[in-house]
Amino acid sequence: MAYLYGASVQGIQDFIFKTNRLQEIVGASEIVKSIQDKFSSEYKPKEVLLNAAGNMKAVFDKEECEKVVLLFPQHVMNLAYGVSISQAVVSMIEDTPTQEEINELEKKLKIQRNKPTIPLDMGLGIFKVNPSTAKPIIADTTNRDKATNQKLKENTKFFEKNANARNFKSLSELSNGKNKIAVIHADGNGLGIIIPKLKSMGLTLSLFSKKLDEATQNAFNRAKDDDMRIRDVILGGDDMVVLCSADDALRFTKNYLTYFEEETQHVIGHKFTACAGIAYMNEKYPFHYAIDLAEELCTKTKKHAKKINQDMAPSSLMFHNIQGSNYQNWKKFVEDELTVANDKRVESEDSNSTVRLDFGPYYLNEVNQPSIETFMEIIELYAKENSPISKLRSWMGELYKSDEYAKRILDRINVMSQQNSDWDEKLINKKLNSLYASLSTSNLIVQKDSEKNKYRNEVNLHKTPIYDILQILAATEVK
Repeated sequence: MAYLYGASVQGIQDFIFKTNRLQEIVGASEIVKSIQDKFSSEYKPKEVLLNAAGNMKAVFDKEECEKVVLLFPQHVMNLAYGVSISQAVVSMIEDTPTQEEINELEKKLKIQRNKPTIPLDMGLGIFKVNPSTAKPIIADTTNRDKATNQKLKENTKFFEKNANARNFKSLSELSNGKNKIAVIHADGNGLGIIIPKLKSMGLTLSLFSKKLDEATQNAFNRAKDDDMRIRDVILGGDDMVVLCSADDALRFTKNYLTYFEEETQHVIGHKFTACAGIAYMNEKYPFHYAIDLAEELCTKTKKHAKKINQDMAPSSLMFHNIQGSNYQNWKKFVEDELTVANDKRVESEDSNSTVRLDFGPYYLNEVNQPSIETFMEIIELYAKENSPISKLRSWMGELYKSDEYAKRILDRINVMSQQNSDWDEKLINKKLNSLYASLSTSNLIVQKDSEKNKYRNEVNLHKTPIYDILQILAATEVK
């Protein structure tokens, strides 16, 4: 009899992003990749269905399944101190798993993930700890905890084996002149719809998983230009997490979304899309908060995109530039910081005239939605020395106080801009209108999107892209 085995390594992101030291992040990333290699090389599955981003599914005979259940968790937890692992097994009727058997495995894994586990790096209060991680240090002269030691050793091994790889030793080598870096999280769309149809496409789940890995890797490699400062952290299945210079983030993400569509079509024979979230941050900002934000933005983008196409959400992205330490979660931040209410703009039970500053998502190629390419062109125009962007900051500040005064300031800005021979008013109006219908320099607030308010009624939203433009200009050195 054959058995369907599944494992899920938990705490991977915390393991990788526990520190802001780049060498430890790189080392942790390589350890996670080595877990996948260990699963394939040390055990003898009849067929590997999935082996990416800490998730494994494979078919084993009884003897080998007993071996992997007994030994694999030990290997994983010793290889990466601090992570835990859940596993489950489903007996199969045939040699190939059915969709019902895969669903049963997922159900069992979900139950196991909800059970508490004790990681190996727990310690008593009397232990001396690493001040950077609050974990017990090992008995040597380094004053490092076990996980930190593992990460640094793996980082050294990686660059010894890959002498030509670009070795960023610290985050300062990734950051731009404003000390800004970006964390990007991208996730594919539509896999749940396609997987039940694999048989009709002439693909097994195992072959599909390998082809998806290949397409994702190809898309990442093609998206990188030689001048980009970028480092992949998680790259497998349809998931991607990278660190890069803030200057490269938007261009790289646009490239990746483009090439992910192309590569999945070429390698798999079916075009998949992806959504992404970008968190811009100071190089000293805690990474685990930034990756949480990038994930939230990616999820928010997917939610918006699925309203357009539930089965295959169009490729899109959202971003945010973290400028303070008061960020808790995206929903609360939108309510507290990105919603403008003044003397005339208020929220009532059945209407909402407040102004929202989160203009995204921005789409790769979707009619009637803001385009990433057009947004980048607008950024370049407003980055010029003769642009009125500094005056638009004043307009934004006044918008919080008085709607009438804000209108007067905007009228004055437009009169001065029209008199400025170095500023192309027609071009910027053309680009703004291309970004979203009815947008112009004289009409920077438009009706866009809708959502349920606190009274649970669906209301139309009013949004402006100026805050997003200011965010990018504040985080990057636009050339």
